[in-house]
Amino acid sequence: MIEKEESIISEEEAAQYDRQIRLWGLDAQKRLRGSRVLLVGLRGLGAEVAKNLILAGVKGLTLLDHEQVCLTGCSRDLMVRVDQLCAQHNIKVFCGDVFGYHGYMFSDLGQEHNYVEEKPKVVKPKTDESNDGPEAKKPKVDPNETTMIKKTASFCSLKVALEVDWTNEKAKSSLKRTPVDYFLLHVLLKFRTDKGRDPHPESFEADATLLRQIRDDVLEAMGLSSELLPHDFVSYCFSEMAPVCAVVGGVLGQEVVKALSQRDAPHKNFFFFDGMKGSGVVDYFGPK
Repeated sequence: MIEKEESIISEEEAAQYDRQIRLWGLDAQKRLRGSRVLLVGLRGLGAEVAKNLILAGVKGLTLLDHEQVCLTGCSRDLMVRVDQLCAQHNIKVFCGDVFGYHGYMFSDLGQEHNYVEEKPKVVKPKTDESNDGPEAKKPKVDPNETTMIKKTASFCSLKVALEVDWTNEKAKSSLKRTPVDYFLLHVLLKFRTDKGRDPHPESFEADATLLRQIRDDVLEAMGLSSELLPHDFVSYCFSEMAPVCAVVGGVLGQEVVKALSQRDAPHKNFFFFDGMKGSGVVDYFGPK
């Protein structure tokens, strides 16, 4: 939620947030200082997000830590329900989780999210109408000057993003380019729904067996082969790895800042991080 922005930033604030103001501008920082965020869930990922939002200078950060009401570590049904309720009140929604070496974030910024992007300024060459010489030169990009471009992005709900019809020919054609983390997320959320918890190292054998069974059931229901997730996927999705929390928490925190400040293009709509590969990918799931 963004409250009415105060027009003046004190000298103390200007000094404290000097680097950020240089990065995304004074107007964006004013929007941040007038924003209040409800952060639900304070495990490894939630703690990283809280740190990043506080350092960015939001006006208020309300912390809600309860395992049964949590957007970082909650069930699929609860996330979908919260997303639907927030959509009715035009509230932006972010979800995230870390499972072992894997992590993700999802964002639903509504049907119409406005933001600005800084682009190099295109300089038109001066023309001399009295000159009968060769045609005027083409416009050039001046790297020393920039201009702000207004843009709009549209997002779909979490429910729609998770219910892709993979029997559709268009969806099938993009299957090879789809990160397997998307299907892993389905498996892990189903495990959480069935067991009321995440896979735990102390019950590795039993949980690993159940995870493989859930993989087969979930992918079969989607009309896909269980080979999309290799047999050893269970070895890398237990507990929360602190380095993965730091990466995903950093990305998630930055996306919240971008959405509140309305500065720069947001990730649309999933970010997946694979700690084994040491890399992440942004991908969109939903209506094109």
